[in-house]
Amino acid sequence: MKLSFLTEWGYLPSDQLNDHDWGNITLCREDVRAITSHIFSVSKDINPIQFISIEDRRIMLYFYYDQDIDYSCFTRRLEEREGFTGRYRANCTDYGILVAKRNIHKGNALKQFASMIGVPIYKIAKFGDQGQKGGNDHELLAYPGSFSVYRTDKTNCNTFNSYEAFNISNAAGTLWVLERLNFVSPDNSRIEASQDMSFIQFKENYQAAAFDLDGTLLSAGEPRPSDDMYRMLAALLENRIPVAIITARNAEEIDRMFLSGFKRYVDEISKNLFLFLCNGAVLLNSH
Repeated sequence: MKLSFLTEWGYLPSDQLNDHDWGNITLCREDVRAITSHIFSVSKDINPIQFISIEDRRIMLYFYYDQDIDYSCFTRRLEEREGFTGRYRANCTDYGILVAKRNIHKGNALKQFASMIGVPIYKIAKFGDQGQKGGNDHELLAYPGSFSVYRTDKTNCNTFNSYEAFNISNAAGTLWVLERLNFVSPDNSRIEASQDMSFIQFKENYQAAAFDLDGTLLSAGEPRPSDDMYRMLAALLENRIPVAIITARNAEEIDRMFLSGFKRYVDEISKNLFLFLCNGAVLLNSH
């Protein structure tokens, strides 16, 4: 497994990046000061920052509250601030606010994934739990063939919400949806749905799948995905269905929370598994 970093020309290894490339994905001290000033102008009660880094390079800043709230209102306020929009992007999770350079978001990672595998975005089944405006999966779930397992953008008719439709959320919702989708690989290997659904998003034959990690492949409090989830992902890969995991987590966390457990279900890590870290700033794969 090796790391590549997002550039204007796709993902490249670190030794091929110049100062301009690094400047598009990493946060310098001036960025940290500017972002922190914007954050505290929105709320004085947000707790101190943490960094999400790869190889000691700071890519994202993380701010959090101690109380249980919907952070999307804060991200929307940040996106309206002069000096923030155009330079940085704010997205939220259930736990806090993530801030990165403007081009670092899950929608960009999804486009990169689609280009790399040669599959149209609408043919990729997309899963997340924070699809509301300002949420960390909003850009990921902005296209047809999207499935939210908790929050969603009420104006987005492209997204089916298992939580609102049937009160099935998070990892349980992801499994419930996967069991009802049809997948077909480039060589016509197929995974047929166990049940037919009336919703239009379930009528498509998907050629790939992209998943958020926290709240989607694993529920709150779980150290890693369930056995059933691992088996479902392994079945997709065994049938040559490309799978992307697009997460804010870094390399150490993805190994602990996903790869270490997944290795019990596959003989080797498939070249059809793509791990997009730090909301797409970094690609970890076996290519």
